Amino acid sequence: MQVRKTVLMPYPAESMFDIIEQAEYYPHFIPWCSAAEILERSEEIVAARISMRVAGLNLWLETRNPKRRPEWLQLKMVRGPLRRFEGEWRLTPLNAWACRIDFTLTYEIGDGMIERVAGPVFARMADSMVDAYVGRAERVLPRAQKAPPAIAAAKEADMTDPTLIEALRASKLAAELTDAQCRKLAAVMTVHDLKDGDVLVHEGAPDNHLYVIVSGVLAVVTGADGGERVTLNTLKAGELAGELSWLDGAERFATLVAAGPTRVLGLEREKLESLIATDGDLVYRVMRAIVRVVHAIQRRLWMQQSELTNYIYKQHGRY
Repeated sequence: MQVRKTVLMPYPAESMFDIIEQAEYYPHFIPWCSAAEILERSEEIVAARISMRVAGLNLWLETRNPKRRPEWLQLKMVRGPLRRFEGEWRLTPLNAWACRIDFTLTYEIGDGMIERVAGPVFARMADSMVDAYVGRAERVLPRAQKAPPAIAAAKEADMTDPTLIEALRASKLAAELTDAQCRKLAAVMTVHDLKDGDVLVHEGAPDNHLYVIVSGVLAVVTGADGGERVTLNTLKAGELAGELSWLDGAERFATLVAAGPTRVLGLEREKLESLIATDGDLVYRVMRAIVRVVHAIQRRLWMQQSELTNYIYKQHGRY
């Protein structure tokens, strides 16, 4: 039997790793765990004896689990009633306050009597393991954690902040998203606070981020790094920036500059792609929103071209 689960959590990877690694607390939040004892703990390994009550049977197993904090912990049974019990936890930081957790578990019961009596119950237990850790995190971890100084210096903010989630909800990017999808998308985004004149992205630079303006004004400028400076457009709250370069990976054709105090949300292409496996509908709706914005740009350019053609050739009696 194999179990695979992926979940996005609005908590730091370090905090979630602690919940997973600290087996001594399992009896407090895993219903089928009746007792747990740490046999060994070091920087590279954690070994534990876990007692379980399954369908009226008292079972136990010992594990010796290699680990690499806070990204990875492997499950390896060394003694117990199962023929096979192995798996791993992989934690991927999405920003300073959110992470993605991938869990896999493969097991074989082996013993015929245990298989008949406890097999179906054990299958439900294995499938609900991730839910137990999620519930534990929601009870013991604070939702809004302050950024450490290094993160604050990078001008990133907590995307669990309801104000920022509401700003995302009001943007064109979230036009078709549910509230739950908005929260999930917010968990993989970063926030950048800019002062007047701060450059978000330089002309000619590669950048794999799509930006949503939360407040203030973002100017789209050519020649900002030398030459004749020309402002092509100004973007206000709710609008997107950099959607074309985000789609095709091309270098930025213009510089994005803050025109006064400005706050923007950033969505890295790879972070959105990380949601495909767990919420393909969210990714589809985000892509629909981006295509709508691109179509609007295309229509505006076509109308401007038509107006210019009419002006040059004095067509339709309007000039």
